[in-house]
Amino acid sequence: MSRSRFIAVLAAIFVACAAFGCKGANIGKPQAEKKEAAVKGGKIVAEVGKEKITLEEMDKMIGDIPKQYQAMALTNKAMFLDSIINQKLLYGEALKQNVEKNAEVKKQIEEATKEIVIREYLKKEIEQKVAVSDADAKAYYDGNKDKFKEPEKIKVFHILVDNEAEAKDILAKLKAGADFAALAKEKSKDASKENGGELGFIAKGQTVPEFEQAAFALQPGQLSDVVKTQFGYHIIKVNEKQPEKELSFDEVKDQLKQMLLSQKQKDRFDSLLKELKDRNKVVIYKDVLMPPVENKPAEAPVAPVAPTQPK
Repeated sequence: MSRSRFIAVLAAIFVACAAFGCKGANIGKPQAEKKEAAVKGGKIVAEVGKEKITLEEMDKMIGDIPKQYQAMALTNKAMFLDSIINQKLLYGEALKQNVEKNAEVKKQIEEATKEIVIREYLKKEIEQKVAVSDADAKAYYDGNKDKFKEPEKIKVFHILVDNEAEAKDILAKLKAGADFAALAKEKSKDASKENGGELGFIAKGQTVPEFEQAAFALQPGQLSDVVKTQFGYHIIKVNEKQPEKELSFDEVKDQLKQMLLSQKQKDRFDSLLKELKDRNKVVIYKDVLMPPVENKPAEAPVAPVAPTQPK
């Protein structure tokens, strides 16, 4: 990765760090307390004026950033520390110049504060109060087993050409014992030719109707007649069939719990908003929001003026 790209990623790390509440070193401790700070807060790795940064605090900051950036930060601690120092220097200088008192900056801080407070409130009222147990998931699974079925699948190969005559000629060669994969590589215009015409396992609804009807009518080892679709002319071969099967609870448990959790959180969110609206008597004045359009009387059409005849 180039240095410029790495710096850009570090910038993203610190945006994330700010958003996720990473904590920096303690501020304003006098130099005499350095030894005590090293004992209480860990080994000091840098000082920025009176502010100290410890190794433990730095590791905590790395742990607070999104996981996709953590490995890079851990393997490049020197650059990570340099970015922390730069951030502190820039922030300190901005405060000296009263940047935070700028009206536009204050407005942005206020909006950011609202978002953070709302996020924490929702975490407390929804994430911490809504849960889905294994028993909840099992009860749903037992009552809805029809929703947890893997459909019938077939392993399909095909050869695709542009005209019917060529397709019939290929079919005749296959019936005479020619190798399907070799002919697919030689004759097919589909990208699957590189794999001997293999399309893999397909279920109903994944291909055009004409192809699906012909393919699912075949038994393993059988060849279709020439099948015409919007893509051209196919010869289809099925090698394997997997019948419809019911997925076990263990196979779907994690996905099911996440689905149920999302639904319960949404229900809790909707209920919470309704409760807040009822308690605070929200009134919307639709006539002000979207005033009615006035219907003006249609103007009488103006009669065309006849052109002046030359005298």
